[in-house]
Amino acid sequence: MKSPPPPNRPAYGATGAPYGEAGRLVDAGGVQWHVARLGSGPPVLLLHGSASSMHAWGGVVSALRGDFELVLVDLPGHGHSSTMPRRGSVRLDGPDDVARALGALLRAEGVEPVLAAGHSAGAVLAIRAAARGWLAPGTRLKGLLLLNPAFGDRDRYLPPIVARPASAVATSGVAGLVGASLFRHLPLAETLLRSTGSVVSRETRDRYRQLLSDPARVQGVLRLMAGWDAGGAGHEARSLDIPVRILTGARDRWVPPAVVREYAGTLPVTELAARGHLLPEEDPGAVVHALRALAREAGVGKGSGGEGAE
Repeated sequence: MKSPPPPNRPAYGATGAPYGEAGRLVDAGGVQWHVARLGSGPPVLLLHGSASSMHAWGGVVSALRGDFELVLVDLPGHGHSSTMPRRGSVRLDGPDDVARALGALLRAEGVEPVLAAGHSAGAVLAIRAAARGWLAPGTRLKGLLLLNPAFGDRDRYLPPIVARPASAVATSGVAGLVGASLFRHLPLAETLLRSTGSVVSRETRDRYRQLLSDPARVQGVLRLMAGWDAGGAGHEARSLDIPVRILTGARDRWVPPAVVREYAGTLPVTELAARGHLLPEEDPGAVVHALRALAREAGVGKGSGGEGAE
């Protein structure tokens, strides 16, 4: 018999936990994580962005699960993972702390990804964890794919609808309740989605509306953003001795291409026309193409002659 979820996380399946029986709850690094592992082959880690969940990778998973083991997680306070602890011995106040906790999860699961893809905040977490050796030991990690990476100071690109509440969330437990109520009763989810510059399906819009109507999830988003500082992420990405590839959207208004290029420096950036901030959902085909290209470059997967080759 399954134990009930802690009060700081929505009931498992409350908005349709994705990937059915593949999803599990795992305690590691001070968080009860929602994890799903699908497919077979070399392990590839997929990290969603803030205010999202592992649902975002649905199109990518469908295309790649025959070639790779895809490891998906809900970030702390997102999806069906518990919220970040507020006090005690475990601190999760920014990208470093969350990346460290992610490393603890991967160790607990015995996962050593050969590739990782991260979207927005998830891209920065992938960089931090890779730079500190928390994603995989030694030379196990072969490449990173960064989608709309949330480089720089959050106040530089986050719209006021997110940035202002995030600034006060550390001292106000009411923010999640108020935010969720507003998202339920006002068209804020649609406003937020339009601000990304992406055109997504009604199903995707409905999912974001559901996620942002739950106080625990809103609190998780605001707490993550309250401590967000990714100023050194570009330098860290350039320092990695593996291929690092970046995709961004020409219409991305959350992290504009100019900001991405400024922080990316010498890293190659591919800018997709008529695309916005939500690349995994808006254009999963482009993401799949980029991941396959990275796998070939890194010598990973079927047909590459490297790990997982037949």
